Amino acid sequence: MICTAAAGALNASFQVAPGGAAYSAAVEVENADGYSFWDYGPLGERIPRPVSNVSLHGACGNCTFDWVDPFTMNFTQGNYTILYSGEIMENHLQGTFESPYHVSVLLPQGLDVRDPFLGMRNTGSEITEGPSSLIIIWNSTQSFEFRFYTPERERLLLIFGVLWVVGLVLVLIPFLLSRSGRMNRD
Repeated sequence: MICTAAAGALNASFQVAPGGAAYSAAVEVENADGYSFWDYGPLGERIPRPVSNVSLHGACGNCTFDWVDPFTMNFTQGNYTILYSGEIMENHLQGTFESPYHVSVLLPQGLDVRDPFLGMRNTGSEITEGPSSLIIIWNSTQSFEFRFYTPERERLLLIFGVLWVVGLVLVLIPFLLSRSGRMNRD
């Protein structure tokens, strides 16, 4: 989802909005003079990632920056925190950095990643359950990725599983009865 164009950041935190359609982020950068927003495609190609509400904070307070292009910002070299928001597509969020980051993601109540049939998170992550949220943490990682799901999808998986078992029973019982009938005749 995000890549840095400059030296590494210490922390990157993401908060998924209720419903899972958007997120807000805060990324720290050290000794940096620019930052770029992009995703990686299936073939490893860089794909620009649209973001909004971008702001730069540091010793100067709410600092100024220029856009080199719609996905790359330029600023005076220093240590900053970059705040921004973006949309989440298909319940999936990922990020890549040039140096190791401490990444934390806050999922609001009702969104989950723990069922491996419905959700996913890359290795090296830990989950902490809070009173009204899940927190996923990666320590010292250059990339993170997760896919979350809603309670409705969990119910649909349960319904699908029950229907599959009922269908299997409906097919197997006549087969087993016909087979046992043949064995009794022989």
